[in-house]
Amino acid sequence: MRRRSPRATDTTWIYNLESTASLLLALGSVVSALVARHVLSAGPVLDFWTRCLLPVQLPVFYFGYGYLYQRQWLVDSGRSWLVSMGRELVYMLVPLAAVTVPTLLVDGWTGAGPGLSPAALGRALLVEPVVPVGFFLVALALYAVVPTLRSRRQAALTVSVAAALKVALVVAQSLPGGQAAVAHLPYVVLNGCANGIWFCGGMALAAAEGDGRPLTALGSPRALWGAWAVAAVALLWASRAGLVAAPAMEALLTTGGLWAATALYGRLFSAGRGQWGFFSAVDGYTKGIWLMHPMFLAVWFYLAGPASPPVPLLVAGTLAVAYGLPVAVNVAMDRLWKLGFLVNPGRYLAIPARGGTPHATAGGPGDAA
Repeated sequence: MRRRSPRATDTTWIYNLESTASLLLALGSVVSALVARHVLSAGPVLDFWTRCLLPVQLPVFYFGYGYLYQRQWLVDSGRSWLVSMGRELVYMLVPLAAVTVPTLLVDGWTGAGPGLSPAALGRALLVEPVVPVGFFLVALALYAVVPTLRSRRQAALTVSVAAALKVALVVAQSLPGGQAAVAHLPYVVLNGCANGIWFCGGMALAAAEGDGRPLTALGSPRALWGAWAVAAVALLWASRAGLVAAPAMEALLTTGGLWAATALYGRLFSAGRGQWGFFSAVDGYTKGIWLMHPMFLAVWFYLAGPASPPVPLLVAGTLAVAYGLPVAVNVAMDRLWKLGFLVNPGRYLAIPARGGTPHATAGGPGDAA
């Protein structure tokens, strides 16, 4: 595996976009929990957030991992594939296992699941992962089967195959009884077909940049976001009227959302524009927030439930547990025997570079998320 030379836009923009997605995914969990406890009430704004904006966030990671995979690495032989997969096995499976084990323990303690047992652990690691680490299992499969792009023809073919699988899945899910039918597919197959298009789309974007097409060519961020908002409102209305199925609506909004977000973040953080102080502060911890907030919230609501704290205290505690506690734990893990490796192994791995000299993988695919 040879490292590519950085070209075109600085990669800061995609790390910042992944960080934003991490924060919004945690906010989605907070909002859902507060709605379930009648602290927040359903309405048009919440409906727009839940059905239009929130579904775009997880695809950001598939898109970003694909972009950085194509941008920074070249896998062009059987040997380089083995080296690459050796790294990705560690990078994906370590956080998968590190989050799964305590999550199963928490589920057993709170009564939300069967707890930690060999059968439950095996199922969670290989068959039905816990939220949110199923992403790593699917991403690992995509790294295994999708080669890096070496020509425009290969890029077009790869994206076309991924798009065809996505369309077939959306059509199947939109048919009567389709959701139940596709639910029987293995987890990796189902989610690989659903998200492979975003991974391959990120790769194609990086390949286009390598050919000299900058992110600014995607269009005006203001116009793109305006068009996305209009489309979201229209599709939300059409979905309520039964004119558009939910899977098709989500696919269309995700495509437009990734396009608009790429144009915006690419323009804000392109080469030479520097980094914002906010992202400098949070980029190193958003992966911890993304991965650890669900189990911390489960413990918080289990402990806070019988006490019925006042609403302001419940809201403040929920936000602190979703954001502050993962950051604190992440900082402690980084300083205590380098246990941060369990959450973000990319900070600690070293792999052969072009000259055979090992180098740290900071800046590799997904390291900032």
